[in-house]
Parts: sequence; C-alpha cells; structure tokens
Amino acid sequence: MLTKLFLKKKFEEYYSKNEVELPRKFKNREFAFVPLESLPDFVMHRHISFRSETDFRAYILSNVPAHIYFSSAYYERPAEDKMENKGWLGADLIFDIDADHLPVKAQSFEKALEMAKREIKKLTAVLRADFGIRDMKIYFSGGRGYHVHVHDEEFLSLGSAERREIVDYLRLNSPKIVVEDRFANSNAAKRVLNYLRKKLEEDERLASKLKIKPADLKKEKLTKKVIRAVEKFDYSALSIHIDAPVTADVKRLIRLPGSLHGKTGLRVTEVEDIESFNPLKDALAFGDEAVVVKVARKLNLSIGDFSGKIYPGRVKLPEYAAVFLICRGDASYDS
Repeated sequence: MLTKLFLKKKFEEYYSKNEVELPRKFKNREFAFVPLESLPDFVMHRHISFRSETDFRAYILSNVPAHIYFSSAYYERPAEDKMENKGWLGADLIFDIDADHLPVKAQSFEKALEMAKREIKKLTAVLRADFGIRDMKIYFSGGRGYHVHVHDEEFLSLGSAERREIVDYLRLNSPKIVVEDRFANSNAAKRVLNYLRKKLEEDERLASKLKIKPADLKKEKLTKKVIRAVEKFDYSALSIHIDAPVTADVKRLIRLPGSLHGKTGLRVTEVEDIESFNPLKDALAFGDEAVVVKVARKLNLSIGDFSGKIYPGRVKLPEYAAVFLICRGDASYDS
C-alpha cells in the first residue's frame, strides 16, 4: 500500500509540474488511461475525448494514470463506445520497435535499448530513402523501444491491407526474389536487388565470392549463375523487425508523448538526435533526492548518474532510480 501511495504521489507531482503536449487534432482522437489505482491489474478506461487542454489536464490530475494512450486514428465522434459509430477519418502511420520482438534477446535493459536503437535507425533510413517520408517523429516509448509517427497526408487514408504491404516490404516477409529467370515484380524483390547491387559495387570480395558483377543484375533475363548467386546471398540484415500489428492497425492506441510509462517511470520522449539520445539519461522524469527502498534480490543498475550493484535489503537511491525499480517490481518503498 505504501509503495502504491508513493508512486501515485510521484506521478501526480510529475503531471502537476509538467505540461504534456497533446497531439495534433487531439479533439478528433480517442484517449485511454490505465489508472495507477488499478495496479497491479491492467484496467484500461478508453473511449474518452477532450475539447481542450484544460479538460485533459484536469482529468489526469484527478485520475492519476500509470499509462496514457491516444489513437493513431482521427474520428468524427471519438468518445463513442462502439468503434463503428466513431466515424473514422484517417490514421497516422505508426511503427513500433520493441526489443522484446527482436530475434536476438538482450540480457539486460541497457542492451535491449541499444538493439532497439539500431533497428530504429534502419527503419527511419528506409522510410526516408524508399518512401520519401519527411513529416515523421521518433519517440522513445518509455519502455524497451521506440515509436515512429508518420503524419504525411498521403498515408493517412491507407487501409489495413495497404499498411500490411508496407510491413511486408520492411520485414521482407518471405519475398520471392526470382521467378523463373527474372526478378520478381514486387517491392520487396526490388529492395533486395538494389541492396545486393549496392553491396557488389562496394565490396569486391562479395562479387568474387558470388561470382557475379553489378551489371549482371541489370539484365532482363537472368543466367543460372546469377540466380544461384541471388539465392545464396544472405539479405536477412535488410529485414526491419517492426511490430506488424501496430502498423497494420488503423485504430491503434499508442503511448502519449510526454506521459510516463507505468512499468519504468520513464517519460515517453521525442528524439531529436537518435545518435546521441540516451533513454536512461534523457528520459528521466524525476530528480535525484534520496529515497529509501527495499530490494529483494541482487541487481546491476545503470540509470542517470547512478551505476553499480545493489544488494538485497534497504537501499538509499536517487529518486529516479527508486521509481524505476519500483515500477519494474524490483523494489518497494520503505519509509
């Protein structure tokens, strides 16, 4: 009970001291909340809309949330309980990269964040180069990954089928690269082809290994030697491990930038420079005032300016580290 009261107090302090900027066209968005009171149960209150920032602020201060979400979709009537009555107007294109969905599992929270950062860099590079997307923002999710919000007008009206095609292109879901003696007429095949051609131009050793030249890939009819080389080539590094259901869903709920993640106490943070961004420093929402917590097991922790081993028992930690461990279930508040 004391732990939950402490956490509620800290979250309430954060929201009372910090302005959480609402998304564009927020009056047409659905909002959803998981009250801190409901923890450890995950009870979501949704189908909520706001006419003003004042109303939104009053709501979160009187119903302190552990999590805040908003819809990628725009609606005529966002507060309607039934989805079919909301009046869908379009939806931002959303990408979610979560370390939990990557093929290699990280052994620590820090390593998970490093892996997710590498993947988000691959994603944004392809979105800019292959799709010409410019109006997009990157956000640290507050957990173990990143979100990309695309606002380009031409993507807003896409349905689920078209968004799944984008997923297939990015993830390279079992693409047929060669059909008989020609390259398959698909976006995924073209992506692999362009990647292979570039690699051959950059790496003479690869060209020697595969026994083909970049010019061989430009011929309309492929030789058996080229087909064997293409089939032998490992293009798995091209695949981007986005969470497919998030992108395909035209009515998705996504974490609100500026809000707190109830399982870490970290802030959902806009990323201006992905190279220099450090989630465990740049997304801290709390100060360094000393807080005593009770830890049940030995831990290695590196967050903010704190780095070291923590042993079971009563421990004095900076507030941001204490909140982080409490939210993750690794510590309890000790008055």
